Amino acid sequence: MAKERIDILFRQALTIYKQHPQLADRYVEHARRLSMRYKVRIPRRWRLLVCRKCKGLMVPGFTSYARIRQHREPHLAITCLKCGWVKRIPIKKGGQAKP
Repeated sequence: MAKERIDILFRQALTIYKQHPQLADRYVEHARRLSMRYKVRIPRRWRLLVCRKCKGLMVPGFTSYARIRQHREPHLAITCLKCGWVKRIPIKKGGQAKP
């Protein structure tokens, strides 16, 4: 029940973000609170869209941007444009991100 509600809230947040960004952030906040209250993990596909520092929604092209970096190991760097926090996701040699 809680997982379904979290999924619905994230979908609505993504569809409504362009018109009402503050409402979309509120949906994300509500989904996070539901997951904490009922001790349910937020699925990875949605977790990637939440900034760990400011807890805001990171919509690619609007509030975040993604770059492939080749420092020590190749990784996908997603930068939050609200607070500047960088999320790094390692990339396997085959070209796909690790699960």
